[in-house]
Amino acid sequence: MIEILLLSAGVGGTAAALWYAAPAGRGLHRYVVPRARLRADIVRLEHEADELTCAVLRLSTENTAVGKDRDAAHEALADTRLRNLELGKQLAAFDQLCSENTQLRADLANARAVRPLTADDEPTVPHGTPVLPLRQAPFALHPGEPE
Repeated sequence: MIEILLLSAGVGGTAAALWYAAPAGRGLHRYVVPRARLRADIVRLEHEADELTCAVLRLSTENTAVGKDRDAAHEALADTRLRNLELGKQLAAFDQLCSENTQLRADLANARAVRPLTADDEPTVPHGTPVLPLRQAPFALHPGEPE
């Protein structure tokens, strides 16, 4: 019983949909757009197509210019990387020179160091010249004092 009721409701709904949707009998299939309106639409659409063509050409030109700028930036980046490597090598050489310079300065400072002679120190070059410790020197230790 329910099946018959649902089947009849389905058939009735389909018939109603066809009645309201189908153009037969109401002249909807005979609707014609006026030619003046169609011509105006064609002119408007051609104008839009021309504007879009110009926009595409403008964007293509800009894209080419941006591509050239990008290529120039890539070349500059490669050049910068090469220079960076060269500067790194120069910096390493400079660091080595600085460390050698520091060592040489330390050696020079040690060589020039002034220290009092001890009693065990022997005279140095030239041989035969008496070299005495400072405390035994024949001159005054303080300026203005007699010897």
